[in-house]
Amino acid sequence: MSKLGRKLTWRISAVVIGVFALSMLVNQFFLPKYYHFEMNQKVTQAMKEVDKWDKKRIENDLGILEAKYDVTIVAEKMSNNVDDLNEMLRLDLAQKRIALNRFWVTGETLEDLKKGSIITKLYDQGKQKSSFLVSLNEKDGLLIVAGISIANYDETAKIINEFNLMLMLFGSILVVALTGFLSRKITKPLEELKIVADQISKLEFEKVSIETRDELEDLATSINVMSDDLKKAHHALLRRNKELKHFMADLTHELKTPLALIKAYSMGIQDGLDDGTYMATIVKQTNQISVIIEELLRFSKMEVDPLHLEKIEVRMLFEEILANYQETTDLDIRTKSEISPEIVILADKAKLEMVFNNVITNAVKYATTNQIKIEWTEQNNKVYFAIKNETTIRDSQTLEHIWMPFYVREASRNKNFSGTGLGLAIVQTVMEQHEFEYGAKLEDGWITFYLIFDKVE
Repeated sequence: MSKLGRKLTWRISAVVIGVFALSMLVNQFFLPKYYHFEMNQKVTQAMKEVDKWDKKRIENDLGILEAKYDVTIVAEKMSNNVDDLNEMLRLDLAQKRIALNRFWVTGETLEDLKKGSIITKLYDQGKQKSSFLVSLNEKDGLLIVAGISIANYDETAKIINEFNLMLMLFGSILVVALTGFLSRKITKPLEELKIVADQISKLEFEKVSIETRDELEDLATSINVMSDDLKKAHHALLRRNKELKHFMADLTHELKTPLALIKAYSMGIQDGLDDGTYMATIVKQTNQISVIIEELLRFSKMEVDPLHLEKIEVRMLFEEILANYQETTDLDIRTKSEISPEIVILADKAKLEMVFNNVITNAVKYATTNQIKIEWTEQNNKVYFAIKNETTIRDSQTLEHIWMPFYVREASRNKNFSGTGLGLAIVQTVMEQHEFEYGAKLEDGWITFYLIFDKVE
């Protein structure tokens, strides 16, 4: 049993045993007094009601009060002879099946009754192991006795406590067994949660299956969600680390070539071999390095800059950007649209312009023919944009790498055009910042880059 299970078992058992012990103490010391109090209330209330009656009603209707308060009531004419009065009262009580060993009314009691007092007395019946509690009152020359037999509770309480003691011993064993079983049902899911938490801490993103229909099941669900989220974040981090390694290798190569040329031509100048073109080459390579550095700084800044969202007529914005390319190229750009020009999305306008510029530039640079296709569609409250061009890429696995910075150097891409290779990496970053979907696919020698935007009213 776990530590928590032991704590629950012993603490619950201690509480139950304490309740049993308290019950025994109450039975022993307080219950007899409470029992006597309740019996005294019966005869007192009965006598108070009799005190409001007249003599005729007392003689005829005492049975009503007897049934109401569950007491015995008798009435006899007051007599100066105390012995005769006591004998008559014993006979009256005997007729109502109240057999008493000890019962008497003293002359002193009679004198007090004549003064208007109501007197309560308890007569111990000795071997009968009971007592007779009475309330005495004098009314219109009648001595009225309301009484009730009560058991001697000390012996009864002793028997009850002995029974409770046996019950406590049996109950304690049962409680320990039940609490042990129930605590096990509680702690077992916790142990499973602990195991899964330990596995998650070791980057083993497992899940736990708990069906208790309570807070433990809610906790298990939360941990499963956390495990999934951490798994995705971990895989994303591994992917980013891998991309970073490729990025650093590509960046090193991009900088190494111009730096090597700068060094070689500088040494040529130093050795007097300059034919008049060396300085121009050095300036050109220096400019190339500056362009790369500026692009990198802009790319890094873009990833941390917050979005400035506004409503944008997305198709109109794209067509404004596309018009600049149509004026400077002789490409056959064909547009097919199923959406209204006024359709609106919520985005950062400056960054969205960068996305459209980069996907158009990418298509213009790397199309193997002079034809580019653009499509706009709308479905399920989303706006779908696609730009297509013929390509030399044939391996669909290559599409997993084209979003990486400097992938422009790869053999599958045309090397005859200049560029930093950060265009599609910028597209990826901006789309992920907006939580928009994006991607690329190959079909019949054509490559399609698609962007999916959330439409707003």
